[in-house]
Amino acid sequence: MKGIIPFILAFIFSLTTAFGQNIKFVEYELSNGLKVLLHEDHTTPNVVVSVMYHVGSKNEKPDRTGFAHFFEHLLFEGSDNIGRGEFDDYISEAGGSNNANTWYDRTFYYELLPSNQLGLGLWLESERMLHAKVEEVGIETQREVVKEERRLRVDNQPYGRVLEESMKRLYTKHPYQHSTIGSMDHLDAAEEKDYVQFYKDFYRPDNAILSIAGDIDIEQTKTGGCLFQRYSAW
Repeated sequence: MKGIIPFILAFIFSLTTAFGQNIKFVEYELSNGLKVLLHEDHTTPNVVVSVMYHVGSKNEKPDRTGFAHFFEHLLFEGSDNIGRGEFDDYISEAGGSNNANTWYDRTFYYELLPSNQLGLGLWLESERMLHAKVEEVGIETQREVVKEERRLRVDNQPYGRVLEESMKRLYTKHPYQHSTIGSMDHLDAAEEKDYVQFYKDFYRPDNAILSIAGDIDIEQTKTGGCLFQRYSAW
C-alpha cells in the first residue's frame, strides 16, 4: 500500500501537468510594445481581462520601498474619466468581480466579467494605464490604507516579520531584500512627485502584458473594435 501511494500521486501530477500545458493561445505585440495573449474558451459566458506590469518591489529605490504595492491600491482611485470610487462600481454593476496583487517581480490586475462586457474591462484597464489619478487626495487615502495593512499583516502578527527580517540578514544588497509591503518610514516620506515619477516609469504599454481569456472570438477580438479601439491610441 505504501508503495502504491507515491505512484498514484505521481500519476495524478503527470495528468495535471499534461492538461495544464495544453492551453491554446494567440500571442502578438502591438506597435506600442504592448504584448497581447488571447485564449478562447466557451465553457462559460465569461471573460477575464488582465494586465500584468513588469514592476514589483525589486524595482523600487532603497529609500522608497513599498511603491509597487502602493500602486496596486492607488490605481483603483480613478482616472481622468472615472470618478473616485467608481472603478469597482462599473465592475459590480456589470455583474463582475476584480482584484489585484503585487510580488517581487510583477503587479497584476484583472476583471472577471460577462463576455458581453469585454469592452468595459478593456476601457477600465486602458484608463488605469494611461489616465490614472496620481494626486494628493488619493495618495493620502491609500497611504493610510497601506500602513494599516502593514500593521495588520506584518507588525501586529505573530512572526509576521520573519521573512522580512530574514531577507535583511541574508543579503546586504539584493533586489528581494525588502518586503513588497515596504517600510512605514518610506511611505511617510514619499511625496506626490515620487509617485508620479513611478507611474511614468513603469505603467507603460511596453512594460505590460494584456491577457484576454474566455468566451471570445479571437479574430473578432483582434480586429473587431474592442481591442483595437481601446488600445490603438497607445
